[in-house]
Amino acid sequence: MSKEEMKIGRRFEGKVAIVTASTQGIGFSIAERLGLEGAAVVVSSRKQKNVDEAVEKLKNKGIQVLGVVCQVSNAQQRKDLINKTVEKYGKIDVVVSNAAANPTVSLLLETPESVLDKVWEINVKASVLLLQKGCDLLVLTTAGGSSLLAEGFISCSYFLNYGLSPSDCYGYVWDN
Repeated sequence: MSKEEMKIGRRFEGKVAIVTASTQGIGFSIAERLGLEGAAVVVSSRKQKNVDEAVEKLKNKGIQVLGVVCQVSNAQQRKDLINKTVEKYGKIDVVVSNAAANPTVSLLLETPESVLDKVWEINVKASVLLLQKGCDLLVLTTAGGSSLLAEGFISCSYFLNYGLSPSDCYGYVWDN
């Protein structure tokens, strides 16, 4: 065991974690850390190529991983993400909703309605709908499991519409 591995706890040993938008960046780092701490992780992205690359990287680190293509604004793909996770692992303990969109770099008061609709659809609505299904399964499949909703925050006036939407979801964190 390396010094790095010795520093990492095993708080998620035996847990199953879904992380959306997790093939690069912050989402990948979250999935990696959960996996290094013992969780079986389910990574997702809109593109199969990205999913395959992330799965390979995590497997090379000894992490148990499943990759699923999922555009979180697509109801069927959200359902498939949940169902494939339960089919493979039999439960869900953690859900990290990392997927978000910021289709424009404009001041909040100059943001077109179509952009606000997209931000709401992906950053808020999809997270809530994913958690609704995920939390139903948490109650049915785990005892003492946790569901975690996490989204990024950017504090810059040009990204205000992006930063506001995750804060709308902040109240949906549930820990059992």
